[in-house]
Amino acid sequence: MSAVMLAYGLIKMKYCGAAFVLLAALATLSLAEQVSYRNYKVYDIQVDSIEKHTVLKRWEEVKGVDFWDRAGKRVMIAPMLQDAFERFLTMNGFTFVRSIEDVEATIEAERQYDQEYRRRKAASGRATVDFEHFWTIDEVETYLEDLAYEYPSLVRVETIGTSHLGRRIKSITISTNNGVAGTKPIVFIDGGIHAREWAGVMSVVYLIHELVEHSNDYADLLAKDWVIVPVANPDGYEFSHTSNRMWRKNRFPATVLCTGIDLNRNWDYMWVFSSNACSDSYAGTSAFSELETQALNRVMLRYQSDIVLYLAVHTYGDMILYPYGHSWPFVPVTNQAAHIALGEQARAAVTAVGGPDYIVGNSAEILYTANGCSDDYAAGVIGARYAYTLELTGGGSTGFDLPASEIQNVATQTFEIFRTMANNA
Repeated sequence: MSAVMLAYGLIKMKYCGAAFVLLAALATLSLAEQVSYRNYKVYDIQVDSIEKHTVLKRWEEVKGVDFWDRAGKRVMIAPMLQDAFERFLTMNGFTFVRSIEDVEATIEAERQYDQEYRRRKAASGRATVDFEHFWTIDEVETYLEDLAYEYPSLVRVETIGTSHLGRRIKSITISTNNGVAGTKPIVFIDGGIHAREWAGVMSVVYLIHELVEHSNDYADLLAKDWVIVPVANPDGYEFSHTSNRMWRKNRFPATVLCTGIDLNRNWDYMWVFSSNACSDSYAGTSAFSELETQALNRVMLRYQSDIVLYLAVHTYGDMILYPYGHSWPFVPVTNQAAHIALGEQARAAVTAVGGPDYIVGNSAEILYTANGCSDDYAAGVIGARYAYTLELTGGGSTGFDLPASEIQNVATQTFEIFRTMANNA
């Protein structure tokens, strides 16, 4: 069964009391990787009820459909599915607009900027650290190793594991105790678990840059130890740079035809099996089935008793989300009032420097339920005093293609979130 045939079946399913059954034929859809997004369109959709949200999210199982935000309000649709998708939206009473007519055009503009930037930098002979372009995995790794060499009394860089393709997963520990964590409360941060979320990686790298290269300015922050994994999904991150800009998952061959596991559905807290290995939110065959989540978990368990603040850095949406997100009605985290208060402090800190007005709330309440997520695991298993997912500011046409000229601005705004939360956790 083709994706088009399946989609035309879906438009007949109304959300009002209709049984919405996804066919087993999903597994037989064509799975050739689409590295070009020519004529792919993005729809901005008004989702004004839980019922509508639930029925809309069933499209997440269809090859050629990509939900760009956790709320399901921005959806990218392949050309062959667009007529069916628009009919479905109309029949079910959704209000929508086409916000991007050709996704590939936005990707090409981003690529051209990066190529021109690298030509200019090579011609200038500059070798200084900058936040004027999106770094590759090699650039991030080299920077971490340089910091470990230049600041041995403050920094320790460790390979905490390897990815499916054998890439090193690097952590950096920043501590006034000769780079060894565990003598003070720990802030644990990971970025890049979703490959295409480059602005999140850059914001984490900027934090590292400030803490290490300007350590004299941040005695307050260095009252805690920091354990940071800037690129938790190195295979996917590299693939998004070289082959498929919109890639989200890791690069594990889930089946003969399907590649990738959503690493933020693979944690061992209320993990739920999902049968469609082609889905962008495929959770894997079991909790912690993936080398990347195993590596992160080992480090978190090592410092379990000392982690007071856990932050998973994502893009995009201007949201500060706290646990638990696995069910609706949502299960409140034990110290929910404290989570809300700290989130509101961070929100105020961002707006004070001219940043956007973040939303603070429970992820299941603001967005939708999701199982096997890292922030739920950090709160429910690790016992971190505070655990959040940060959905940072988007930009450009897609939200993921933040203009390179805005990297520094977003990174400095996000730094205020890091600083406020760390100082008050």
